[in-house]
Amino acid sequence: MPEDKNKDLSSTEDSRLFRETLGDVKPITSDKYNHIVDLPKPRPKKKRFESSKQVFDTPEYRPSGIQSEDRVFYAKQGIRDKTIRQLKRGKLIVDDKVDLHGLTQAEAHQYLDAFILQQTEQHHRCVLIVHGKGMGSSSQFPILKNMVFNQLKAHELVLALSSAQQRDGGAGALYVLLKQP
Repeated sequence: MPEDKNKDLSSTEDSRLFRETLGDVKPITSDKYNHIVDLPKPRPKKKRFESSKQVFDTPEYRPSGIQSEDRVFYAKQGIRDKTIRQLKRGKLIVDDKVDLHGLTQAEAHQYLDAFILQQTEQHHRCVLIVHGKGMGSSSQFPILKNMVFNQLKAHELVLALSSAQQRDGGAGALYVLLKQP
């Protein structure tokens, strides 16, 4: 039993040394937790892209009939079923994302083209493009949503696209699978 006596002395000595080290520190008497005030969500910063090729003028886009809450999907021939399922479920790692909110149709078209080119140059496989649902649109259809869908569908570097999962923007965003150089 002498070992127990040494443990008691040791813990007493440790406690004394600890109290000495703390000095004049006073213990907290309240058990209330100081919650951080809810801050507004950060607004994404728009990135500036330099395209290595000249971006063509924005063509006239006729609406495809895609509505705000419609979920969309497109894939070129030859994409594996497993890859398509992963894309639709949001299981692929998103390498980068861009938010097109607040841009005009012409600005978004140019910005998107440069973004896709930059992402393929960086060997990124999957990106997230947030276009919004177009709820504030004066048009009958969401302009950016229709424009982005049509532009990406026709883009040579895009293999597939799918509406995002709710956690990533739902019907207001797209997962885009890119061709590797």
